[in-house]
Amino acid sequence: MTQFDMKVIPFEAVLNFRDMGGYKTRDGRIVKNGLLYRSAALGKMTPADKVRFETLGVKTIFDYRDEHEARNNPNPTFKDAKYIQIPAKGNHAFEMPTNTGGHNFYKVVSPEMFRDFYAQMPFNNVSFKKLMATIQNPDNLGLVHHCAVGKDRTGIGGALILLALDVPEETIMQDYLETNIYLRPMVERMAQAIQDTFNDHELQQFHALMSAREDYLQAAFDAMDSRYGSKNVFLEQEFGLTTEKRQQLQENCLC
Repeated sequence: MTQFDMKVIPFEAVLNFRDMGGYKTRDGRIVKNGLLYRSAALGKMTPADKVRFETLGVKTIFDYRDEHEARNNPNPTFKDAKYIQIPAKGNHAFEMPTNTGGHNFYKVVSPEMFRDFYAQMPFNNVSFKKLMATIQNPDNLGLVHHCAVGKDRTGIGGALILLALDVPEETIMQDYLETNIYLRPMVERMAQAIQDTFNDHELQQFHALMSAREDYLQAAFDAMDSRYGSKNVFLEQEFGLTTEKRQQLQENCLC
């Protein structure tokens, strides 16, 4: 069992739910367990899932989905957790897939467009600004952040959090790529459903878009460096994370 396997919290009807704790920072500290979680949408929870969720001490549910997505698959409510829902798409050129019915999406959107989406998403994004402000208040932790399947918007959000905590980029990349393991059964079911209506090229494109790929997240990392010269400057300019604020965040979240 790897450090990544140990992070998965099994639910009956929630995909890709992981504790973001346990990662080592550049200075050798460790992200605390039980404070930060990443997930797919929570709307299909079984009664047993809800009981398990309530044992995690979640105080904040941060939802990156838009109103349409949230309305079609609403999250359950929990008396001890506040709910924040701010779309993380921003003003981008195309809509992300939000359900298994939008199959035409995979015929018209290319991996190149997806890389561009990742390169734009970290900047001037109201949702991520709110996320980074929210985690600075320790009263908001534990926090679970999620989108539809916990891959793209949650992938960027998770990367931002771990960057702010000074986790190395190679570790952040591995955390992002782990999504492929936990989404594989869903992706295989979707591929089976569309194989008769998609040609080979379209099926290849479908798999590319449903994957967490290194070049996608790397496009975001490269854009941060290109615009700001370094990720430290990026975090300060985009999110107001000064050295002092990052030190306090790290004090709250690291051991």
